[in-house]
Amino acid sequence: MASGMAHTQFNQKGAVQPTNRLAHAKSPYLLQHAHNPVDWYEWGPEAFAKAREENKVIFLSVGYSACHWCHVLAHESFEDDETAQLMNSHFINVKVDREERPDVDRLYMTFLQATSGGGGWPMSVWLTPDLHPFLAGTYFPRDRFRKILLSIAEAWEDRREELVSMGKSVLDQLRDVSTIAPSNTFQLKTSTNNIYNRLNKIYDKQYGGFGAAPKFPSPSQTLHFLARYAAFESDKVKADQARDMAAETLVKMYHGGIRDVVGEGFSRYSVDERWHVPHFEKMLYDNAQLLSSALELAQLLPPSPTRQTLYEVTSSIITYVSRDLRNAEGGFYSAEDADSLPSKNSTVKKEGAFYAWTSKELDEILEADGELFKWHYGVKEGGNCDPKHNIQGELKGQNILFTAHTIEETSQKFGKAVDVIQQTLSSSLGKLKAYRDEHRPRPHLDDKILTSWNGLMISGLSKASECVEPQFEHPSSALQLAEDAAAFLRSQLYNETTGELRRSYREGPGPTGQADDYAFLIQGLLDLYEACGKDEYISWAIQLQEKQDELFYDAEGGGYYASAPDEHILIRMKDAQDGAEPSAVSITLHNLNRLSHFAEDRHTEYRAKAVSIIKSNSQVLDKAPFALATLISAAMVADRGMKQFIVSGPPNSPEVRSFLSTIRQKFLPNRVLIHLDPSDPPAKLAKLNGTLRSLIRDTENNSSRASVRICENFTCGLPFYELEELKKHVTAQL
Repeated sequence: MASGMAHTQFNQKGAVQPTNRLAHAKSPYLLQHAHNPVDWYEWGPEAFAKAREENKVIFLSVGYSACHWCHVLAHESFEDDETAQLMNSHFINVKVDREERPDVDRLYMTFLQATSGGGGWPMSVWLTPDLHPFLAGTYFPRDRFRKILLSIAEAWEDRREELVSMGKSVLDQLRDVSTIAPSNTFQLKTSTNNIYNRLNKIYDKQYGGFGAAPKFPSPSQTLHFLARYAAFESDKVKADQARDMAAETLVKMYHGGIRDVVGEGFSRYSVDERWHVPHFEKMLYDNAQLLSSALELAQLLPPSPTRQTLYEVTSSIITYVSRDLRNAEGGFYSAEDADSLPSKNSTVKKEGAFYAWTSKELDEILEADGELFKWHYGVKEGGNCDPKHNIQGELKGQNILFTAHTIEETSQKFGKAVDVIQQTLSSSLGKLKAYRDEHRPRPHLDDKILTSWNGLMISGLSKASECVEPQFEHPSSALQLAEDAAAFLRSQLYNETTGELRRSYREGPGPTGQADDYAFLIQGLLDLYEACGKDEYISWAIQLQEKQDELFYDAEGGGYYASAPDEHILIRMKDAQDGAEPSAVSITLHNLNRLSHFAEDRHTEYRAKAVSIIKSNSQVLDKAPFALATLISAAMVADRGMKQFIVSGPPNSPEVRSFLSTIRQKFLPNRVLIHLDPSDPPAKLAKLNGTLRSLIRDTENNSSRASVRICENFTCGLPFYELEELKKHVTAQL
């Protein structure tokens, strides 16, 4: 491929449009910048060789396709000829999709956070030709961005050695941080209580969520931990408080504008404290994690309106992702954008244009039902978006729908029966969806399929398929969705010969897989096996763990690296901190503990690696446990001890179905569910599980009557043949 700005392509009208190197990228985010006047490079040897050859600073710009402020920076600066000329004259400009290259993002985000105290996207970093960072920030308005470009160019000309020395020094400090020696002071109970106390202190009792605006769902840092704390805490007051904080947060989110009331699914975060005005991008990883959390918390609650709302949360997510984020072969796309064109005749995209409504529009579409609908969903004549949460003014006069009043309140105000109100609202939402689909262009779809995020969704769907609530609509379809996603990943992103994963798929496989691709998919496959009992899923999970150990385990220092080997990633970090997603090493810790009871013949090996994870992260666990909440959660489960439930009998027999329903009624974080069909025993799993081999021999020699055995510390109790006896035992364990 020729370098420079010589690439061209044709638009729909046949006019030639100049493009840059990114026109040949696969990433939707990079393709969004293919027509910038900036001379962009992708991350790789070509850019780095050019920087060394011309002795220029590298400007690294990291973002993702659904990022609103990434778009703002692009419109203001990267699409501006004068700014682009400055960039092209003085810098080698590199554009990175953080979702394709989390290893690049992780390293330089660590630098940004260490030097500024904050982070976020777009991320802007200036590097020496040797890839050493010396300055970083996020979004810069155009005038300030130009000034920074000029000052760096001047400094590189006049004080080059100083910047080189600074970059090397910073990298050395990051390297030291990444190799912190383990401590022996970590106390699990102390850290667990510290996280709970912190969340309890910052919990918003009025609106749900933790801390002030902006509010992020942050399930890995809050909901995931609180569900496990609630399941294990012996102090019932604390346990109920943990459960209720998490459940109420999800309920408030469901009734807020962060949920797409018309089309379902949840946006990235809310700019206000009430979950009302979101940043409208919808991310697969958010919806996947919220799906799992809603199901876990529902299982912890007694029958109640809150529990019912949590099941509505799960239905909302499954409806959205299966309809709008799924390709024909079963893989799930990454995201939908925040910005879109207000109408088919519009030329300028606006944030939230697809989702917001004027009062007049609703009157015209809903006619006689408009008044009732608007009252229920908080619509105001002049718009319901607080100006202080509408910085760019794009939502002026617009309404974001949210549940302003309950069904009962609306019934009382309008003097109509509850069922009539429900029918009216449902019909009105259907009309709005039909109108929106016909008259408004959908937001840009990031049709990149990520292994890691699909792994998270497989977990959520597998848990949904286990739901025993009769009013829950999705169990069978959720299982099929999970299996289809797993099949897509295996066929398109897994190399059967080498055992390696690729990270992403779009017009073919993308970059090499990272640690979270392995960890999240292994977790998804374990959940999928527990949901359906198919030996192929547990077998594949074991194979993937072997490959993850080979590629990412640090045999000398213990623990796991987060990034794959790459000569251009100057530091392989062991980042255990949770972000918008759980850390790969946290999920790996739980996977290893589960696998040591599925493939129990390898218990010693798995256990040793799990212990090394705790040791290698012990200092951070000591000093800032709330940053590693998912790791603490996994340690909490391991400390309680895994509990094997071995269900033996024909899978579709009434007895086995009843046993499974009983086991699945409550959230048991330390559950390991093994399926044993005497007519088709799990041969692959049995090769690695001595207990299972013994039970298979017993079944061959004795009665094949359906039963459940519960095993702890690799010792099994007597089988349960009667459902009522099993119920008593399971209840006693809760």
